[in-house]
Amino acid sequence: MSLDDELRALGRSAVVPPVDDDLTAAVLTRVADVPVRRSLKDRWRTFLALFLVLVAGAVATPPVRATVAEWLNIGGVRAQPVASAPTSTPTAPPAVTGQLSLAEAERVAGFEPAVPAELGTPKGVEASPAFVAIGWDGVRLEQFRAEVSPLYFKKYYRSLERVPEVNGYWFDTPHELVLVEPAGVERRVRVAGPTLVWVSAGVTFRLEGVSDKARAVELARGTS
Repeated sequence: MSLDDELRALGRSAVVPPVDDDLTAAVLTRVADVPVRRSLKDRWRTFLALFLVLVAGAVATPPVRATVAEWLNIGGVRAQPVASAPTSTPTAPPAVTGQLSLAEAERVAGFEPAVPAELGTPKGVEASPAFVAIGWDGVRLEQFRAEVSPLYFKKYYRSLERVPEVNGYWFDTPHELVLVEPAGVERRVRVAGPTLVWVSAGVTFRLEGVSDKARAVELARGTS
């Protein structure tokens, strides 16, 4: 059997998971209809068509899709998977020591900050253009305008958990928090503990200091 015949037979027998679009079906049809030719150019065309079939099937497979999805931007936070866990233990979120009022923070940041009603009056409020940090005992809520260029990188190990209730993700394991300077320089801030990141009305929120996911989601849903 020639190389062309072998490749065509393999193309017909390839098991490809079903997908919603017509890409895989179209490529399979083209492979099945390729006539036997002897030129090297046509052999490579046949091989390329088969390769596209296999790639289409791989992309359609849920585990592969999940891996690709983990490389994502969550508003102004970019989540980057890494091969191993941080070597140091997570530190508590820094206390917010500024004493701005929420109205003053709004004037500085250029948007109205949101507050989880259940946490009550903040112990501290800080602000800079397009950024607000609000603190309670052991809890830190940051909020900033979601931009094309991320403000933070979160270099996490293992997996992320999608939280559709608040259009966000839950980082349940220790992860490196990296600040992206205006010039694009990365500066490692610290190792952070469990964090909920979500986006609402063009603003990115980071809630840290609440180790229970259900509790964090409850606070996020009550943020207004």
